[in-house]
Amino acid sequence: MQDRAMQALYTMALEPVAETTGDKHSYGFRRMRSTADAVRQCFNVLAPKGAAQWVLEADIKSCFDHISHEWITQKYPFR
Repeated sequence: MQDRAMQALYTMALEPVAETTGDKHSYGFRRMRSTADAVRQCFNVLAPKGAAQWVLEADIKSCFDHISHEWITQKYPFR
């Protein structure tokens, strides 16, 4: 139970920062965003003539184990 309480506190503290400074086209694990929103964005970007004709899907093994913590704190400064 204590873990869930701490997770909720971290979410309440970090989510506003991440939502205001994060990529507006990121849809994974975000409140009020869905797969349909991501598909719609892909269509909007790829539909116009002259748009890129490819989509990249990737699952990077141990991605978060290798992201620089320094980069994260610079990208999302705590206020």
